Amino acid sequence: MLKIFRKVLLASGLAMACLTIVDASRVTIDITKGVMKPVSIAINAYDTSGVMNEQFFEVVSDDLEGTFLFRSIPQRAFMQNLATVGDTPKFSLWKTINAQYLANIEINCVGDTMKVSLALYDVLSEARVNLLSISGGVRNWRKMAHMIANKIYERVTGEAGYFDTKIMYVSVQNVEKNKRTYRLALMDQDGYDHHFLTDDKAIVLTPRFAPNGKECSFFSYKEKIVNGRRIPVSASVYRLDLRKPSTPQLIADFEGMSYAPRYSPDGKLLIFSLSNHGSSSIYTFNLATKEVLRLTRGRCIDTSPCYSPDGKYIVFNSDRGGTQQLYIMDADGSNVRRLSFGSGKYATPVWSPRGDWIAFTKFGKGIFNIGVIRPDGAEERLLTTGYLTEGPSWSPNGRVIIFSYQDHAKREKIYSVDVTGYNRHEVATPFNAIDPEWSRNLAIDD
Repeated sequence: MLKIFRKVLLASGLAMACLTIVDASRVTIDITKGVMKPVSIAINAYDTSGVMNEQFFEVVSDDLEGTFLFRSIPQRAFMQNLATVGDTPKFSLWKTINAQYLANIEINCVGDTMKVSLALYDVLSEARVNLLSISGGVRNWRKMAHMIANKIYERVTGEAGYFDTKIMYVSVQNVEKNKRTYRLALMDQDGYDHHFLTDDKAIVLTPRFAPNGKECSFFSYKEKIVNGRRIPVSASVYRLDLRKPSTPQLIADFEGMSYAPRYSPDGKLLIFSLSNHGSSSIYTFNLATKEVLRLTRGRCIDTSPCYSPDGKYIVFNSDRGGTQQLYIMDADGSNVRRLSFGSGKYATPVWSPRGDWIAFTKFGKGIFNIGVIRPDGAEERLLTTGYLTEGPSWSPNGRVIIFSYQDHAKREKIYSVDVTGYNRHEVATPFNAIDPEWSRNLAIDD
C-alpha cells in the first residue's frame, strides 16, 4: 500500500492559571464555502514593561494570518495609540485604515507572572464584542498569545480556535544509502518548541495522541533484510507519557504486521489492523485488561480503522468488494456497509472531531489525493492532489486537515489544507516528516 501507513501529529499547549471571558452577541463568518476575502484586523499589543509588544503581536498575527481568513493591518498604519485595555477607541480612525476588527491587548508582567487582557471590537458597529483576561507564568507567554488568537478567531468565525495545539510526527533522516532513521517528534502547531521524544534506534510509525492529550501510543517495528531491502516483520505498541521526559513503555507485542492504530474516544481501547497469512483484520486492544478482540474476518484486507467521535461507529478501508473502498460498521463489528463507490483506491479514513466529515486518501495511476466525504456517502470531493499525498489528520475544530506529502525530489513534508480545499501550505519541520497527528486544544501539563 505504498506509504499509506504513515500518519499525523499535533498536540496542545503549555500552562495557564486563570481564564475570564465576557462575550457579546455573536457575529460569525462562514469558513466552509470556499474563497473569501480575509477579514482585516488591527492588533494593538501594549506591554507596560515594553518587552513583549512586538513578540506578542507577531504570534497573534501569524496565527490569524496563517488561516488565510485574516489580514493583519501593519502597526505603522495605526492612527491612535492605545496604552491600556480600557482605552476607548476612536472608531473613525480605525475605519480610516479599513480595520473591520480591533484587538486591543494589554500585557502586564510582574516578576514571573504575566497577565494578558484583550478587548475585541467590531469597528463597523463600534461595539466591544469580547473581553478576555488570562494569567500565567511568563515562560508560557507563547501559549497565552495562542489563546488570545483562539478567542479572536472564535469570535469572528464562530469556530473553535486551534492555535494552542501541538503536532506530533515521525522525523525521517537519510543517514546513508538504504538506511533511514525514524524519530518521534513534537512541536507547537506553529513550529516552536520542537523536540524529539524517541531516539533513532528503532523504526517508529503512526503516533497517536490519547484523547486526554497527556500521552501517546505508537508502533515500533522489527525488521529483516530481504534482497537488500528492509522489510518490517512484526510490531510492538508503546505508550509514552508526554508530561515529562520518559522512556516509552511496551503495551503489547503482536505476531504479524500491524497497522494504523487509533484510540477509542474514551481512551480505553486501541483499534488497529493485524495482518497474518495474506489477509488483514481489524482488532481492538483493551489498554487496561490487555484483551484483544477481533472485529472483522475473512480473506480480505481490512485496515485503517477510525472511531466516530461518539464511539458508536468505525470507518475503515477494505478490498472486500473487489476494489479498495471505505466502509462503516458498528463499534462491535456488525452491520458493515459500504461508504465510497468512486474509481481508484481509498485509504486512511479519519472521522472529523465534529463527526460531519470523513477525510481519506485516494490514489490511482500514480496520483494521490486527500478528500472528504459525509458519513452517509454524500458530497464526496477532493481537496488536494500531489505525488504521495496521504494520511490526513484533523484540526481540533474539524476545519483544517494536515497530511504527508512527498515531492518528486523525495522530500517528505507536512502540508495543511482547509475543508474547502483552499489555503494549502507547508507546515515547516526541521527534517523530512511523515505521519502527522494533530492534538486537541488541551495543554499537556493540564
